[in-house]
Amino acid sequence: MVRMVLLLLTLLVATPALAQEPAEEFDVHFNLILDPRDTAPLEGEMVLATLRGEYRETITNEEVKLRPMTDFDWIQLAPDHWTRLQIAGLPTVVIERRIALFPKRAGTATILPVAHELEVMNRENVRQKILVRSAPVTIEVSAKPADAGSDWLPVRALELSESWSADPAKLIDGQNVQRRIVLRALGVPPELLPEQPPLREPWLINFTPPEERSVQVTSQGPVSTVVWVWTLRPITGEPGVIPQAVIPYFDTTDGQAKSIVIPPATIGYASFANNETAGWQTGFKANAQIAFGFLAGLGIAIPMTLRGMRFTSAPFRRLRRCIARQQRFAHFRRLERRGDVAGFRKAMADFLKSETTLNLEERLALTQRLDSLIFAADPPVRGDEMAVARRILRDF
Repeated sequence: MVRMVLLLLTLLVATPALAQEPAEEFDVHFNLILDPRDTAPLEGEMVLATLRGEYRETITNEEVKLRPMTDFDWIQLAPDHWTRLQIAGLPTVVIERRIALFPKRAGTATILPVAHELEVMNRENVRQKILVRSAPVTIEVSAKPADAGSDWLPVRALELSESWSADPAKLIDGQNVQRRIVLRALGVPPELLPEQPPLREPWLINFTPPEERSVQVTSQGPVSTVVWVWTLRPITGEPGVIPQAVIPYFDTTDGQAKSIVIPPATIGYASFANNETAGWQTGFKANAQIAFGFLAGLGIAIPMTLRGMRFTSAPFRRLRRCIARQQRFAHFRRLERRGDVAGFRKAMADFLKSETTLNLEERLALTQRLDSLIFAADPPVRGDEMAVARRILRDF
């Protein structure tokens, strides 16, 4: 038993002393140094700081213990920087770590002490763990403006870029187009960037993949990026306008509330514009031929009916609509007999545009089934398309 006790004592003496000891016996200093600034930071505004350690000991291992805080979020901006300097005539190991702090609330906020655990060689040339802490730092945080809501975004700089996979106003029939928005901000973590703006239009099919968020750390703060993508396809041939989206933010560099705008965009098929400009002449000729033939067939009845009646009166307008409607349906039937689905769809879009008695939802309801076949990823059976076209004619 005595031999066992002696053996244990021998091992304890031979083992390096790894238990943490107070740092007062060693020449070590660890501080949190805030970057100078002219005004108190706002709630959520980035506060830059440097953790700096000055050690005149032989360090074999180390770890900075930067724990979560009640009043601040934080992010490390770069790897630790080690140098050897002469300070007060003595060789000194200097360790620096850049961090960014983000106050969570207004008022008096305290940055808690940060611990630096060191493993050093003591006077007996034995490894020993010590713990050195920075002093707590208290700062005053100003409240955000009274009119700032949940979209409060204090940043040092904000930029937006937009790109399209094709000209959205000149799409080929059935073509998808991808819109990509990149929002980049200096001085804010990526999770605080705004959510993707909603894009909902009844005349537009919209596929929205998950957004992408990332961050690049620099010595002047985090540069956060969010990428928003929409894959879009018009339901009707008629061009529509995607409205603008406004993103408010607060520029902490000049202390001004600003906004950045995702611009409006026109999206539609080029064939619709071509039909609008080229089709009016042939349409006018056909209308004139039918109208003159119809009026000639009526003979004397027309002058008697129209005697004393202006051409803008309700009966004459009904007569013109009746003539135009008959001509349209004759054209529809010719297209249906030829099996020209694309031509039928374009003619139907022109007709629905002029049919003022129908609202947008009613127009879409008439052609939704046909559109789903025309714009399907898998080519449909031609008979299915024309069967739907015939049902549309019967509905009228």
